[in-house]
Amino acid sequence: MNEKIIVTSGNRYIDIDAYASCIAYANFLRLKGKDAIAVSTANLNESVTNSLFDLPEKLETNYKLTGEEKFIVLDVSNKDFFDNIVKEDKIIEILDHHYGYEEYWKQKLNENSHIESLGSIATFIYEIYEKENMLDQISVGMAKLLLAAILDNTLNLKAKITTERDYYAYEQLLKISNIGSDFAKIYFKECQEKIFEDIEESIKNDTKIGVEGRILPDVFGQLLLWNAKDILNNDTVHKVLNEFDIEWMMNIISLEEGISYIISENEKVKKNLEELFSNKFDKNIMKLDQIWLRKEIIKEALEKELDK
Repeated sequence: MNEKIIVTSGNRYIDIDAYASCIAYANFLRLKGKDAIAVSTANLNESVTNSLFDLPEKLETNYKLTGEEKFIVLDVSNKDFFDNIVKEDKIIEILDHHYGYEEYWKQKLNENSHIESLGSIATFIYEIYEKENMLDQISVGMAKLLLAAILDNTLNLKAKITTERDYYAYEQLLKISNIGSDFAKIYFKECQEKIFEDIEESIKNDTKIGVEGRILPDVFGQLLLWNAKDILNNDTVHKVLNEFDIEWMMNIISLEEGISYIISENEKVKKNLEELFSNKFDKNIMKLDQIWLRKEIIKEALEKELDK
């Protein structure tokens, strides 16, 4: 009898990259004869839009553990942020594209640790299907989920972390899904609408606690918007993040403008960020000249620490 494999991700929230990738990888494992299921006990953030959530491809949210399961963790490698159901000694594989824990998992899992420089874990999952000549097993709904994941994590394929592998996976998935070229604009506008349904919860669900390194604050929020004009001077950002800690930063990505806005009200944090970006705050807002993802900012800060 096959052992039960739980494919899961983080504990505070999961975004569309984790959501889509867990579903697609569990499906792949089942096609290969494994007893696998995608499970999460975390909240879904606004990147899992209503139209995507309504697709037949879903993950399990009420799975009851027996204690015999093995775990595969996607899109996170810091064990402090694994889904609460995960038992570290029963992890059999890690797939992530965030930095900081490569050596730890390499020593524990050897070839079953896959922490690579990619825009999206969904790209890696696509490649697994392609390598096994199983692209015909990707449903239209699953292709839409993976497409949205790549779009979200690469900011419409414009983020610096976007690789040729991401571009290729996206183009191939477009062919599989047979959806229109306006999918990206429709998707991101739907994300923004969902964010503003409950802006406080959206901020909480996409705030990272315990950021690596010494340059950035422990509390790092991020919102991905089609246009940021309605949120920049909104006191809600300050109210929510001050509940976590007085030292925080928020990255607001404005896709239509093609830039990021950094918000902070702590003088120590602002000083560190001005040095990191070689830029200045205007009161509590720093306007950058390009789009930055949170993971790109974290990587930049960690590399600067190493250079000192």
